[in-house]
Amino acid sequence: MCFLIVIAAGCGRPDETSQPSIFLIPEGYKGWVMVEYDKDNGNPSKTEGDYTVFKVNDQGVGKTKTLLSGGGWARNKYFYVNKNGERKQLKQGKMIHGTTQGNKNHTVTYFFVGTAKEFDKAGDYRRKLTEESSS
Repeated sequence: MCFLIVIAAGCGRPDETSQPSIFLIPEGYKGWVMVEYDKDNGNPSKTEGDYTVFKVNDQGVGKTKTLLSGGGWARNKYFYVNKNGERKQLKQGKMIHGTTQGNKNHTVTYFFVGTAKEFDKAGDYRRKLTEESSS
């Protein structure tokens, strides 16, 4: 009986830390993206349904005061956004590649926007983006 209670308690609704993300990327941007979380100088994020929304600037960097959600990465969504706010979804494996997360001084998500061929030629993204954002 106790065994069933423990299992039931572990199968509850996911908490807010398991929310997937929506990344809003300026239309036409290609290259590495870095989103930094828990930054004092970052923007507050918004939510859309079960998703936390993060905006990326035209240099491929997003900074947010929000903590990185603990899960849901497989359900993340990526969109190009034009000047009118209209969105075009980008598919993982077609225009989104190399999604990784790091945690040095703060948590960071990296991903590449572009074709598979462009991704293959992209080089060492993390060092370059981290150095650029620090300056």
